[in-house]
Amino acid sequence: VDAVVAAVRAGAPAVVPALPVTDTVKQVEPRPAGEPEPVVGTPERARLRAVQTPQGFDRATLAEAHERVALEGDGATDDAGMVERLGVPVVLVPGHEEAFKVTRPLDLVLAEAVLARRRANDGF
Repeated sequence: VDAVVAAVRAGAPAVVPALPVTDTVKQVEPRPAGEPEPVVGTPERARLRAVQTPQGFDRATLAEAHERVALEGDGATDDAGMVERLGVPVVLVPGHEEAFKVTRPLDLVLAEAVLARRRANDGF
C-alpha cells in the first residue's frame, strides 16, 4: 500500500503492485467447457507480472477511465486495464506474496493460515 501511494504522490497517474509470475503460462484457443484447448503460444515469463491490489490512481485519470471506457462497453478486468485503454501509462511497484486474492475456497484457507501465522509471530 505504501509503495502504491508513494508512486501516485510522486506523479504516476496509475500504479499497481505486482509479483513476477512463477508459473509457465500458456495462451490457448478457447473451446467449450471440457474440450481440449490447443496451445497457440507461451509468453515469455520474464515479461509477465501478476497484478495485485490495491491499485492507485490520480483522481482525474480514474474518473476519465470510468467515464469513457466503462461507457464504451469494452470489458476490462480491473481499473488499471481501463486506464491502459486510455493510453495512460500504468507502472508497477513490487507487490507482496501475502496480498493474494481470496476468490476460491482454497484461497480462504491460505488467508486464514497467513493470519494465524501473523497472530502467532507478530501479535497482530
